[in-house]
Amino acid sequence: MKHHAFRILILAAAALFILAGCAPSEKEPAGQTSSAVITVFGIGKADAILVQSDGRAMLIDCGEASDGDYLLSELGKRGITHLDVLQITHFDKDHVGGAEAVLKKLGADTVLYPDYTGSGKEYENFAKAADGLKGAQAVSAQMSLTLGSAQFIIFPAEAPEKLMKDNKEYDNDLSLVTKMTYGERTFLFCGDIENARIKQMLGADTDWDCDWIKLPHHGKYAKRLADLLGAASPVYSIMTVSANEPADEKTTALLTELSIQSYDNLNGNVVTSCDGSTITVTADAQ
Repeated sequence: MKHHAFRILILAAAALFILAGCAPSEKEPAGQTSSAVITVFGIGKADAILVQSDGRAMLIDCGEASDGDYLLSELGKRGITHLDVLQITHFDKDHVGGAEAVLKKLGADTVLYPDYTGSGKEYENFAKAADGLKGAQAVSAQMSLTLGSAQFIIFPAEAPEKLMKDNKEYDNDLSLVTKMTYGERTFLFCGDIENARIKQMLGADTDWDCDWIKLPHHGKYAKRLADLLGAASPVYSIMTVSANEPADEKTTALLTELSIQSYDNLNGNVVTSCDGSTITVTADAQ
């Protein structure tokens, strides 16, 4: 009798084990990735860059105002219904334009932007959308943040008053520059920085070495670009360009001279994936 009861218990346990093994697994969070994924969207000469890490999502810039609906569609395809971080590098219309639409639809826990007052309706619309958000912050000093397993350091311009005094078109040089570390690999996002800011950066006691760089200012050549690339020594570079406004020939020649692999978003998204040691870049991706 005891043996019979024991056999029944074993059969019942086995049945439960089989049922548990057949049960559907818990769904991964929206946007979940097993490695860090960086998508430079194919919106031409404008920046919108999505960083995903461990189910978290950070959007760096939002392109033109006309790109807002497209970006929302692309984010939706990736299962992203809310942003952990939205960063606007500076207030030029091809970086801040789509931010109003993105913020109104998705929101963001943290909104970061440089510490100066922009101009134009695109900036004004962004400022209104961000106004009152608990996580909205003008970045005036170096700061760090995490996104899943990815670590970020955000560098605002030093002595911005001097940059603004020396150049009436100072927006580009006030860009937030961001360095991301994922495992053994590093990534540098340069906004639209130009000569004055590059000189300032290279004069600081900061390690700009990286494996991957989003080139500044849509591939526009600057006399200090070679200095920046020498300090950063990247393997991969990404440019945001259009058919009407391609990268400068001097820039592409410099990349070739330095044996830096070059990609652009002319024909579609550029997707970079990193498992912490290996980086894979795919151009013309969907």
